[in-house]
Parts: sequence; C-alpha cells; structure tokens
Amino acid sequence: MAGFALVKKVPGTLHFTARAEGHSFDHAWMNMTHLVHQFYFGSKPSPRKLWELKKLHPGGLTTDWLDKMHDQLFFSDSAQHTHEHYIQVVTTTIEPNHRVKGTWYDSYEYTVHSHTYISDNTPSAKFTYDMSPIQVVVKVKPRQWYHFLTTTCAIIGGVFTVAGIIDSLLYNTLKFTRKIDLGKQG
Repeated sequence: MAGFALVKKVPGTLHFTARAEGHSFDHAWMNMTHLVHQFYFGSKPSPRKLWELKKLHPGGLTTDWLDKMHDQLFFSDSAQHTHEHYIQVVTTTIEPNHRVKGTWYDSYEYTVHSHTYISDNTPSAKFTYDMSPIQVVVKVKPRQWYHFLTTTCAIIGGVFTVAGIIDSLLYNTLKFTRKIDLGKQG
C-alpha cells in the first residue's frame, strides 16, 4: 500500500486490517508482517531547507531524523499477531531570518515505540500518533556590534591574567631558589 493522509494536528490512529463486504477471512491464518518504507509527517524539506536544518538544528540531524521507521520490517513469527506503533511527534519551527516571515517553516520529528502481541480479534497494524505539546523553535539572531568588542576584551583580559599568574610563579620560584643558593631560606 502507498498513500498519505491529511489530518489535523490532533491525536489519531491509522488502523490497517483485512475487512471487506462479502468476503470472509480466517483470522487464525492472517499474517500481519509488514515493511514500512517511509512514514513521516509534513512535507519533505527541499535541499535548501534541509541544508538550513542541518546548520541550525540544536540537536544536530541524524540520518533518520525525518523518518524513524524507514525500511523497518515488522515480522510476525506466527498468525494472529497485531503490531502497534506508538508515535510521539514534535514540531520544530525554523526561523532562519527573523525579519522575513516567509522563510519560516515547520519540520516534524518523531519517536516511535513498537510492540507485537497475539490478538483474539482480527490481526492488524496500528499506527497511533500524538502531537507533543512541546515545540522546538530555532531562531537566528544577529549578534550586536558590541559583542565582538566585549569578546575581544574578555580574551585579552584572560591572557593578561594568566600571564600575570605565570610571571608571579616564575618570580617567586627564582627568588626562592636564590635564597636556597645563598643559604638564607627560612
């Protein structure tokens, strides 16, 4: 099967089972082994959006960030197995330029937990999804002009402090060794 579903951003279930008017099925012999080639939410990002996602995403992008179930096989080792997949979807909004609203876009990531059990009813494959109340918003903010100045001053101040500590240690070590050479230590 191949297809897509347009749904609101509310919890729901995609339920695949064998059922037809005028046909009977022997449920004791049904095998619900399935291979998920693609399962994702929203539209696939364009190459430009994908590049921005890789650059801006706070957690970094793994190879399966868009489609955690890509090419996964769910095998039924006996008849009457029902496969359930619980999917938690998190929206990530990318705002690459805060001034231009048209460049914002949403991407959807999800985690999935799957399990299999023997069912007394008709075996099926269930995909239950839930939109997380948490949303990740990634904003690009330009740095202020004075940020460079304060960073430079902090680096110079740190170098000066470390140099002063090293100078003080060397001076006191040399002073102490001179006292030992002269026999005037403590």
